[in-house]
Amino acid sequence: MSLLLAIGLAAALPATHTYYLPAGEGQRVALHCIEPEGHVRQAALFVHGASFPTMLAAGFEFAPGDSWMGFMARRGFVSCGLDFLGFGASTRPPAMAGAADAAKPVTRAPEAARQIALAVEELRGKRHLDVHLIAHSWGTIPAAEYAAEHPGTLASLTLFGPVVPTGAADKPDTTAWWSITAQQRYQQLLFEQVLPKDLRLIEPAVTQRWAAAFDASVPKVRGDAADALRIPSGPVADIPQVQGGSYPYDPARITTPVFAVYGDYDTVVNDAQAADFLKRFSASPLVWRLRIDHGTHVMHLERYRHSLYRSVAAFIDAAEEAKP
Repeated sequence: MSLLLAIGLAAALPATHTYYLPAGEGQRVALHCIEPEGHVRQAALFVHGASFPTMLAAGFEFAPGDSWMGFMARRGFVSCGLDFLGFGASTRPPAMAGAADAAKPVTRAPEAARQIALAVEELRGKRHLDVHLIAHSWGTIPAAEYAAEHPGTLASLTLFGPVVPTGAADKPDTTAWWSITAQQRYQQLLFEQVLPKDLRLIEPAVTQRWAAAFDASVPKVRGDAADALRIPSGPVADIPQVQGGSYPYDPARITTPVFAVYGDYDTVVNDAQAADFLKRFSASPLVWRLRIDHGTHVMHLERYRHSLYRSVAAFIDAAEEAKP
C-alpha cells in the first residue's frame, strides 16, 4: 500500500472509540466502534474467535485506517467489535487469576451470547440501528445462539469460518483458562502444515506487528512465564461439543438471513460440512454459502481479505433488499 493511500485511509475515518458495557458482578465488556459522520441507520457488529480479541481481528489495522471494521465504516455503517469477557479490553473474570483447574471454563457460549445481547442493545435499543452481526470461528456459536434466542433483533448473521459438526471432536477443556505465547499463536496463523510450500497468505503487517500487539493485549499474571498469555477456556470447551453435533442453540429457530463463508484451506469447515450445516437453518428467509479460494481459517488477516470483506458486504446488501 502506498504512503499516500495510507494517509488517505487514516484521514477518511474518525478514530476508534471504546465503550464499556456493564456485564454484572463488577465485570464489563469492551465495544470498539468507528462511527462515520452524518446520518447512519445500520451497524456492523463483529465478534471474535477463540483466542484473540477484536483489535487483533476485524479491528487490526494493516495500515492506518485499513481494517475490516474500517471497510464497513466507509460503507456507511457504525462499525463495532466486541471483546468477550477475558479478552482484549474487557475485564478478566476472577477465575482467570487463579489456578487453571480451580474453576470451570471461562466464557462459554451462553455467557458470550448474553454479552452479544449487551452490544446489540447498545446499538439497536439505544441508538436505533439495524444490526448486522458478523462472527468468526468459535464466535459463530454464541452469535447463532443469540440469533436463535432473540428473533427479529438482527438484520443479518454472517458466520465466517463457522464451527460445524464434523463427526470427530477433541475432548472438551474443563479448566478455567489455557496458556499460549503470542509468538506461538502467530506461528499457527501461518498454516504452514496446510498450505502448499510455495503459498504464503499472511499479510506482511501481521508478521511485523501482530504478535507484539497480541502480547500487549493480555495482562500478565505473577508466577507465569514472562511471555505466557492466559486465554479463557470456554471456547475450547464449546468447540468439541459442536463438532460432535451438540449445539447450544436450535438453528431452526433462526429467522434472520444467514451467510456461511470460509476459505478453501479452512481446517474447521469444508463444502460438504457447510452445506449440511446450513440445511438446519430452515426458518431463515435467505441463506448464502461461499468458499473463497486462497484463504485459511484466518482469511481476515491474509492477502485476499478484501474478497471476504466485499462478499460479506454483498450479502448484507442482499439481506437489506430482501426485507419485506
